[in-house]
Amino acid sequence: MPPDFTNRLVGELSSVGVSQADPLLVAFSGGRDSVALVSALLSGGFTQLTLVHLDHALRPESAAEAEWVATFAHARRLDCVIRRIIITELTPTSGSGLEETARKARHAFFAQVAKERLCSSVLLAHHADDQIETLIFRLLRGAGTGGLSAMARRTERHEQGHSYCLLRPMLGIWRSEVDAFVQEHALPFLEDPSNALPDFTRNRIRHVLLPEMERVMRRPVREALWRTGEVLRAESDFVKAAELSLGTVPEKLDVSELRLLPLALRRRRVARWLSERGVSDIGFELVEAVAHLALHTRPAKVNLPKGAHARRKAGQIFFEGAPSTIAVPS
Repeated sequence: MPPDFTNRLVGELSSVGVSQADPLLVAFSGGRDSVALVSALLSGGFTQLTLVHLDHALRPESAAEAEWVATFAHARRLDCVIRRIIITELTPTSGSGLEETARKARHAFFAQVAKERLCSSVLLAHHADDQIETLIFRLLRGAGTGGLSAMARRTERHEQGHSYCLLRPMLGIWRSEVDAFVQEHALPFLEDPSNALPDFTRNRIRHVLLPEMERVMRRPVREALWRTGEVLRAESDFVKAAELSLGTVPEKLDVSELRLLPLALRRRRVARWLSERGVSDIGFELVEAVAHLALHTRPAKVNLPKGAHARRKAGQIFFEGAPSTIAVPS
């Protein structure tokens, strides 16, 4: 394990303006990645840490894992916020699948705790292997450049009337480095048995697809994929900045204005308009269908998730429907 594991984390956080004295929330599952993150932060002099753990109640052992998290935090004299939410009860009413419902619940939880604790940053333990697995997953689902750029080191979020940043300081660190750090310091962690199950797409990417890609190419491919993600991230950020320079997205999109935009900006504008209206699962086909309304008179309506619609009338595209929200119990 390179001796600068902790220094790399400190440097990464410093580059986005975070210092050791800042109050920080750390999304903490108890797995080796989040354990390594917290341990390195403590070694690096970060003292104002609060661990946040949301029990999704999806596995019988989840309650015991929450207790383990509390014990881990107490042993290190760290604040810890643990809440339980039964995701399977929310899924039928949310209009989304289990994974999407759980993701929304986590972000609502992060926002709530960040507001309560007056924190502006939430740290996540995603690393370089997570990054390339996300890249492959989104590529094979037909994502655009924004999706292919995978996870950002810093993401601003606005939830429940509160703004905060998601920070991923480990995106330049590989899983093998995390494993070596955990082993070197004999750190305790929870092993998620689902990580080895072939039922999940990400596990098949990790254990089957990536090794097969390396067998076919006869060389390592992970670093090349990681570099591709970094290039796409920079280009996506450029297009995003260009779209933001156009100003706020109006309630109704003007067809004539959309037609004048370059294709990349038109797609980005439409995607942002859909996102701000609470539309989930915004993929290439959905963006193309709505953008198509600006170029052709037929069809005049596009079906959106959760029974909503995008309509064109009198030279404008407008939204019909109401986004759903997920509340996290206090």
